[in-house]
Amino acid sequence: MNWATRNSSKMPSTVASDLPEPLRQALLWALGGYLSDQQAEQALALWQPSPQASALSGLSRYCKSVAQQFSLQGREAELHLRIVRAIQATGAARATPEASAVPALDKVDTRPSPLDDLPSGPSANDSVPPGLANLVVQRFLEAIESAAARECPAQYSPQRWRQGLLRHTSRFPRALQCQISDWLWGQADSLQGDWPARGAGTRLINAAYVALAEWVGPVRADAAFTQIVKGFENSSDPTLCGVRRYL
Repeated sequence: MNWATRNSSKMPSTVASDLPEPLRQALLWALGGYLSDQQAEQALALWQPSPQASALSGLSRYCKSVAQQFSLQGREAELHLRIVRAIQATGAARATPEASAVPALDKVDTRPSPLDDLPSGPSANDSVPPGLANLVVQRFLEAIESAAARECPAQYSPQRWRQGLLRHTSRFPRALQCQISDWLWGQADSLQGDWPARGAGTRLINAAYVALAEWVGPVRADAAFTQIVKGFENSSDPTLCGVRRYL
């Protein structure tokens, strides 16, 4: 019987209690965006790190298990992203020897989260002109679409990818949704509006992350993001070199 489908009350009681406290708190913060306090405690019992690998190597499997147990199917990528952010923000990554498995990028979710009260990364450079901010976001989204086409050639089509991305911007203000749509469908030559770091620009990039993770899974999506960031940072374009402020 698959352990992910068992009732959490049947899980060994030592699994959750043996978690390092920083990791436990990070998981509770992330799970709190979807579950009641009691359910979040129950979900901790689903965490079963492999003794042969890092404790975080099973994060994708854990998110699937929580989704199955608590009727969150379709939101695994969001949950994965929130857990990664919580681990980074609470310092749990530094508190566990398995921290090398945590992706290096500090991404922000595309919707309100209980993690909003956690410490944030360095503040954005507010002096970046809107036009340059838009260029970074636009180039990043183009790179993500290229990754989707490369990773899923049988599934990819421009229409399918862009429809999926737009679905993840449904909570954006209407004006921003229209600006994204106009650019994606060629009604505007470039991304219009204001897309600053730690604001709409960051939210849009992370919407693209969730869309990509739905296609390829969070592990491959993280790898694609890391590759794009490194490519931008090694670019001779000074605008693209500052990409990390958007993550």
